Amino acid sequence: MGPIIALAICAHTALGAGRVIVTLAAIKLGAPTFALGMLLALYSFFPMLSAVLAGRWIDRDGTRTPMLLGFALLALGTAAPALELELRALYVASVMAGMGFLLVHLPIQKLTGEAVDDHADMAGRTRNFGWIAVAYSISGFVGPLLAGYAIEYGSFRTAFLIAAAIGATGGVLLYLRWRFPHQPREAMIEPEIRVSAFSLLELPDLRRLFVAVVMLSSAWDVHLFLVPIQGAKLGLSPSQIGQVLAAFGIATFLIRIVLPVINRRVSEWRVINSALWIAVVVFAAYPLMAHVGALMMLSFVLGLGLGGGQPMVMSLLHRHSPEGRIGEAAGVRQTLIAATQTTLPVAFGSAGSFLGLLLGGPFTFAPLFWGFAGLIGWGAWSGRKEQKKIGGESDR
Repeated sequence: MGPIIALAICAHTALGAGRVIVTLAAIKLGAPTFALGMLLALYSFFPMLSAVLAGRWIDRDGTRTPMLLGFALLALGTAAPALELELRALYVASVMAGMGFLLVHLPIQKLTGEAVDDHADMAGRTRNFGWIAVAYSISGFVGPLLAGYAIEYGSFRTAFLIAAAIGATGGVLLYLRWRFPHQPREAMIEPEIRVSAFSLLELPDLRRLFVAVVMLSSAWDVHLFLVPIQGAKLGLSPSQIGQVLAAFGIATFLIRIVLPVINRRVSEWRVINSALWIAVVVFAAYPLMAHVGALMMLSFVLGLGLGGGQPMVMSLLHRHSPEGRIGEAAGVRQTLIAATQTTLPVAFGSAGSFLGLLLGGPFTFAPLFWGFAGLIGWGAWSGRKEQKKIGGESDR
């Protein structure tokens, strides 16, 4: 698991830092809120279109080539705005880095699930996903904090180059040091189940899991989109915005350290539902807070909730996916996540631009926070009803 964790940290740190730098650079360049939404949406638009194909490629040909290509795209894309700090370069960074991270992230998911001696070892698989989740928590803390301080004490160009160097480091380590075993998909499954990837949605357990994926991912990404904009509106410095986002990363790290203990006492679905209701409360409270300390506290609480939910999703995904289609199921998950990451920033950016014309001061974006809290609450309530309909709470 050590090499997998190291590669995950490199890729996610580069992505997380790059997204924060792109957002703050666009704000500095005077881009409207709609343009900010488009920038973040482009991180996910092409992954949304290609995630299932990428998952099949990984199932068929292995993880090494996709990951090498992914690290190259991630590093080159993140470095692009350092050459020309213009809005068009930020768009290039969004597209290339988004595709690059997809080609690293899907193989990491597959390798993490397969890094057990026994396919039926659910506890071992959950433990592995817990470790990879801890790795993403570390990068989720380091990335935004590094971005904020690099901008404030260096420059935007310096910050982009640092983030690109971290991504390049992962590619170099993979190329020079590590290889992973691969069993071709054709040897693993029967021809009759090679059907549309979205036929996986016909399986009740996977269908309700994918609904939860959309809700959790939406909360995660709307937080990353709205907090820098709200922070800039409140007059926070780049390092303070980085501290607010880093508080989220610290919380995800802490909750994932104790997650194995929680998982022995509480079902995966109860953890996921709790995460959704925590998101409702936090998003409802965000517009009421103006001090950086209060914003950090809310970000920390949200990190505790969402940080516990994501590893449970991945454990359940491997449990309920048909044999030989794990990469494909991960691709469907990533497609759904990318769809929310594409549509929500554009929708929120458009609404934010409209609200900016109507409202002023720190409450400009309050309707966005409150509307999203209501949406997550509706999703959590509907998911609870679906659980009762198809078999209750426990998935053990």
